[in-house]
Amino acid sequence: MMNKELGSQVPFSPFIISLIGIAFLLAYWFFGFDGITFSDDVYYILAGRSFWEGTMEVNEYHFSSRWGAYIPFGFFGWIFGFSPKVFSLFSLICYLVTYLLFLRMIRMNDLRLVFTLWFVTQVYFLHFLTKVYPDSALVLWVSLVPICAYHRMKRPTLAGLGFILALFVGFVTKETIVFLAPFPFILFFLDWKQKQVKKSFYISFFLGGFILASLYLAYFWIQFGDPLFRIHSINAGHYISEFTYADKGLWSILKRLTILPFVTFVERAYWPWLVFALPGLYFGLRKKTSSLLECSVALLCLLLGFWFMSSTLELYNPIYLNPRHLIILVPLLSFVITQGWTLWSKSKKWRFILTVFLFVGILIALLIQDWQMALFHFAFLPLLWIKKPRIRWSILASILIIPALLAIPYQFSLKKYQNLISTLDELTQKHDDQTILLINNFIFFSQDVLLPEKAEQQKALFPIENILQLQRYPPDEIRVMIYEYYAHAYPQEQADVNNLELWIKINNYRVIEEYREDRIWFRKLSRALD
Repeated sequence: MMNKELGSQVPFSPFIISLIGIAFLLAYWFFGFDGITFSDDVYYILAGRSFWEGTMEVNEYHFSSRWGAYIPFGFFGWIFGFSPKVFSLFSLICYLVTYLLFLRMIRMNDLRLVFTLWFVTQVYFLHFLTKVYPDSALVLWVSLVPICAYHRMKRPTLAGLGFILALFVGFVTKETIVFLAPFPFILFFLDWKQKQVKKSFYISFFLGGFILASLYLAYFWIQFGDPLFRIHSINAGHYISEFTYADKGLWSILKRLTILPFVTFVERAYWPWLVFALPGLYFGLRKKTSSLLECSVALLCLLLGFWFMSSTLELYNPIYLNPRHLIILVPLLSFVITQGWTLWSKSKKWRFILTVFLFVGILIALLIQDWQMALFHFAFLPLLWIKKPRIRWSILASILIIPALLAIPYQFSLKKYQNLISTLDELTQKHDDQTILLINNFIFFSQDVLLPEKAEQQKALFPIENILQLQRYPPDEIRVMIYEYYAHAYPQEQADVNNLELWIKINNYRVIEEYREDRIWFRKLSRALD
């Protein structure tokens, strides 16, 4: 039955709706690129280039065995040229394929538009559309798992092979997909309970899994003499930081397991997706409706994994809820929201429940003094109680699309990435052997991406964390370029900036040239004036 309260007569055909979603993602990828994140993406970009150049080697660093995180991304760089934006084409493809696969599972036209609006507008989901991260690829592989499970009744053998292949490719992309490890066993239990077990599906799944696991473990056994090499490298990659909890005591762990998930979901704008998914989640688990059941179970597996999984097997340290990691939830949440849309729109009880949860989000936002998030969550309340279809459509579209679009100029203004690239290139072209350019540590780390194939220019760069190395023989003249975006993305580097200023003062440097604009603070300093 069509959802009359929402307004079943949408003014677009199924083809036009799919075209809207595709065009939005394409446009966001093209216009929304705001540069690299100066972090793990640097490794994946360089590893992708190295692989297709034939120089990449798997080693003890666990990122090196995340083949799906750099091989497909690097392919596009190999074809079209070295560029972070070109590399991110694979992220775009994963998003588009995921969108179209879910869209095919939705029959009613109005619900296709609902799905499209929720799928293409989560700000962090869109932010990593233009980035080179395994999480963007995992969007597809995670989504394929319940999608293949949905087809197990009609095409059991093919669905079983697709199921295990999605899990395997996802695992060699990023270990996060292990959150779905309970899913096939839960699925088998539900099928067995309903007396509809498709033996060919489970045989192809477990047989395919055995073959892939054997080949995978054999590779590491032959290559490194240890079939569990990757697990050991992951454990070895654990380190203490501001985002770990076990080293900070029991209270830190309890806070992470109780308070912080709710704060993260609200602060990072995931809360409305979770709230509006509740009716679909309830309906899918209770009625066991095909497609909705598989997506609901998969979604619960992911949520429980994010909530309780440890970052290492050596001790219990709950994983940090990085908003980037959570983007794999968005497709499943959007589908579950869509399938439960009719339920809440026809039920006063459900509208009241959703209102309560939205007020919880508003309260959390107010407690952390995030006024924008408080307003964002408040804006969803009229959607629940206004019954006129046109007004409801307008509210839904406005709430979701406007923040997504505003994120583009916000990020551009925040980073001024193109100015960074051009300034860095200009300043390094003018250097001589005696004049170094002191820069932020994360800029130095990213130099091979920011100044590709420019080894001579890179020689001018010197990270500010190593400033004391210059103390024995301070240069007569130095140049300092501070990219002020660090205050937003890497506030921990403030200590290095403070140490730099102290060093400059101690060594009696004087400014002979200075400008500060578009996130760049440049100074040329000299000791020769004494």
